[in-house]
Amino acid sequence: MPAESFYWVDLVIALSIPLLFVLLYRTHRISRYSWLLFWAGCGVGALWEIPFYFIGPYFSSDPLYILNTPMPYPLFVLHFVHCFWDGGLFMIGVWLVKRLCRAPHFERFRFQELAVLLVWGQLQELAVELISTGSSGWAYVPHWWNPSMFQFRGSDITVLPQLIWVIAPTVFYVLAIRLRGSVHAGPPANG
Repeated sequence: MPAESFYWVDLVIALSIPLLFVLLYRTHRISRYSWLLFWAGCGVGALWEIPFYFIGPYFSSDPLYILNTPMPYPLFVLHFVHCFWDGGLFMIGVWLVKRLCRAPHFERFRFQELAVLLVWGQLQELAVELISTGSSGWAYVPHWWNPSMFQFRGSDITVLPQLIWVIAPTVFYVLAIRLRGSVHAGPPANG
């Protein structure tokens, strides 16, 4: 896929994700707990998405990442809408936990639930980087604090994004347990 098309598809999907969650919540297909969990996931994503904008190619002479093809819209938009992507990706992790782990879910710490979120986080992050690099979107720049794991199509796939998706699912999991304890979740089937 050409890079400019990649950026537009990325944007359209990202903007569709919160619209989908609004629709699901308004039609009572997800609980208040899931609604709040989606937004918590967006907030967790913002913890790295927004700072990455400021350590990217527009603000740094030694950026964290480069754009292999110029963006068709302002770079900040990409980072802002990627928060929605992150919320959606966390919710896919929640769905996987519900499919792969015994109920009740997110009521107390269970290593199996966290493991599902961690494995999902690693797999989807690696896929995102391979897709971006393969479509000539963005690529991370190796640094001493962000070493290369391997190369793909002449670009480095680096450690930092993978580390983020070790820490972020852990933070999200703690939030999920705390939200479960403080919000009436409704029947488990609606979750």
